Amino acid sequence: MRYVGGIDQVDVACRELLLVASSDRNTTCSLKNQRKKTEAEQSDKKRKAVSDQIEELKKKKARLQQDMRSLQASADTLLMKAETKHGIKYVTEANSLCHTVKEKAEEFKTVELQLDELLLQLQNN
Repeated sequence: MRYVGGIDQVDVACRELLLVASSDRNTTCSLKNQRKKTEAEQSDKKRKAVSDQIEELKKKKARLQQDMRSLQASADTLLMKAETKHGIKYVTEANSLCHTVKEKAEEFKTVELQLDELLLQLQNN
């Protein structure tokens, strides 16, 4: 600038001004696109993590349900033995299994609540 005598002495054509403005718009647009892409990737990662948690909870729910069924069947079998053999030992074992079934049922309800919460979260995103 000093070489030509200041900014007032520099001849700037309309074409050059348009090129500078266009370059600025391109840079801004590129940065916006990059930001949107990054946000979309983060959103996809979050959605994937929630989906993975949902799958794990579904598996846990199915496993708990199976455990409860088998424990209840065992308790019923022990109660039948108690009736036929008149043994108190079988009754206490059956009661213990029934207590375990109740604990599993509480855990099952907790898992169901967590699953519903995550499904709602996934639906809202």
